[in-house]
Amino acid sequence: MVTIQQLAKLAGTTPRTLRHYDAIGLLVPTRDANGYRRYSKRDVERLQLILFYRSLDFSLETIHTLLESDTDRAHILTTQVSALREKAAYFATLAETAEATLASLQGGVQMEDEALFKGLSFDELKAHEAKHETEVKSRWSDSDAYATSQKRSHGRSKDDWEALSQQQVDLVKPLIDLFTAGVSVEDERVQTAVEANHAFINDHFYDCSLDMFSGLGQMYVADARFTAFYDKYAPGLAVYYNDAIQHYCITNS
Repeated sequence: MVTIQQLAKLAGTTPRTLRHYDAIGLLVPTRDANGYRRYSKRDVERLQLILFYRSLDFSLETIHTLLESDTDRAHILTTQVSALREKAAYFATLAETAEATLASLQGGVQMEDEALFKGLSFDELKAHEAKHETEVKSRWSDSDAYATSQKRSHGRSKDDWEALSQQQVDLVKPLIDLFTAGVSVEDERVQTAVEANHAFINDHFYDCSLDMFSGLGQMYVADARFTAFYDKYAPGLAVYYNDAIQHYCITNS
């Protein structure tokens, strides 16, 4: 049996994440006479599977289903591998853009304005999104979140999307200031900023459960695009934001 701190160190995760997994019933340890969490060998093996599935971009809800049911894991993994390969190709395009930009900054070939946004323009992002529409529908079309998101996004123009993007940036600004000031993620001001971001998703996209919001936070550090988006404001901001989200989800669960 190992403690929560020992398991977190062993798995390269955080005690906060393990407490969240416990709270949502994904990884429930035994408790000793003093009420402290104790993890068995079986718990350790289950965490290995959870982290494996998370690395493949599965939501916590889907992971719970995979671990608790007789779902055809081979079929699901095959579909996910295909999706990840497409994503890898997309990231390769972004990497080329970043490398060309770096070369330009270091005195290399001057880039045309259009090249600066290769892979990042509204049209290209929508095209990338369309590639995964079939998979998204197969996995989420029966969910309330998907239906709500489709209803709210229908008919939005490029200007509408850009306005929402600016609102999102504005909501991140308080977090940037708090992060650079070294304020703890548990501080009320940080949690208020996180709450505002959670409300933004609920108001403009879909009803985002705490489990889904937790998954988003983890995606901010697992998905290079999101990490780059936040870290361009301050290196390390993505990790800070994720930690703040996990605390928010645990506190409000």
